[in-house]
Amino acid sequence: MMRLEVRQRGRLLNIGCSLLFGLCTMLASSAASAESDAPFLWQVRGATTTHYLLGSVHLLPSAAKRLPTGIVQAYRSADALVFESDIDALQGRKLSAQMLAAATAPEGLAAEIDVGTLRRLRQRMRSLRMPTAQCETYRPWFCALTLELYTYQRAGFSGDYGLDRRLHDAALADGRSIAWFEAPERHIGLFTDMAKPLSMQFLDAALADNGLKAEEPAEMYRAWRDNDSSGIEALIAEMKRDYPAVHEHLLASRNRAWLPELERRLKLPERQLIVVGAAHWLGPDGLIARLNAAGYQVRPYLAINSDQQAALGAEPNAPADAAIARR
Repeated sequence: MMRLEVRQRGRLLNIGCSLLFGLCTMLASSAASAESDAPFLWQVRGATTTHYLLGSVHLLPSAAKRLPTGIVQAYRSADALVFESDIDALQGRKLSAQMLAAATAPEGLAAEIDVGTLRRLRQRMRSLRMPTAQCETYRPWFCALTLELYTYQRAGFSGDYGLDRRLHDAALADGRSIAWFEAPERHIGLFTDMAKPLSMQFLDAALADNGLKAEEPAEMYRAWRDNDSSGIEALIAEMKRDYPAVHEHLLASRNRAWLPELERRLKLPERQLIVVGAAHWLGPDGLIARLNAAGYQVRPYLAINSDQQAALGAEPNAPADAAIARR
C-alpha cells in the first residue's frame, strides 16, 4: 500500500459527512499503486447474515463513473441501504434555504474573525482565483465549506458522482429499502448550530498553512481508489490532535450516537449495506473499532472475479448494474 503524505489538516468532510457542501480530503501520493476492487469496503457477520460496511466519498470526478467491482457486488447482494441522512431532503429547497439563512452573517465575515485570519483567507481565495464575494457576507463555517467546494468543482468533482448519491438513486430505482442514521435537520445542524469558537476553528482548519493545491482533488481520488486506509487514519489522527473540537463534533460524537442503530441493523435478517463517510469507520474512535470492541469481526471485503462468479453460478444483476451506471 502506498504511503501518503497528509497535506491538509482537518479536511475530512468529503469522507466524513454526507452534506454535499462538504470539505474534501487532502491527500498527496508519493508513489503509484494499483486500484482496489473494493476500496473502503468491509463485511461483518451479524446475527443471521453478512452485512457490508462502505466508506463513502461524497464528491467524486466523472472518472469515477464506473464503480469498483466489489462495491457493485455488495450493492447487488444487499436488501437495504443505510446512509448518514436523507439525501433527497438535504438537497431540497427547504433545507437549503434554512442553511443559507443560518450561514448569513448580519455584519459580514469581517466582524466574525480576526484580521489575521481574514488576510489569510483572502490570500487563499486569490490563489484559487475565487471571487471574494463568495465569503464576505457569510459565517466562518460556511466560508470554509465554500472554499473547499469551489476547488473541487473546478477540478470536475461533483456530488452527482459521489457514492452516496449514486447508490441512493440506484436503490430507489430498484425499489430497495433505504434508511439513515440522522434526521436531515440534525445533519445540517452540525453546521448551522456551530458555536462561534467552533466555527472559527473550522475555518482555521481549512486555512492550514500547507494550503490547497490545484492538483490535490485528483490525488484524493487516487487515494480512495487505492484503498489507502492508513493515509485516512493519519489524517484523522492529525485532525484529532490539532482540532479536537472539530473531530469530536463531526466524527466521534456522531459515531457514538450511531452505534446503537448500527448494532440493531446488524441483527436484522435483511442484508444491509451501510454507507457513511470513510472517516467514520477508521481510527480509535471509528465505528469499526467500536464494533470490534462489541465482539463483531469486521473484515475487508474481497471482490469475486468473473471466473469465480462463473464457478459459483452467479449471474450479473443487470438492472442493478444499469441503475448504478446511469448515475
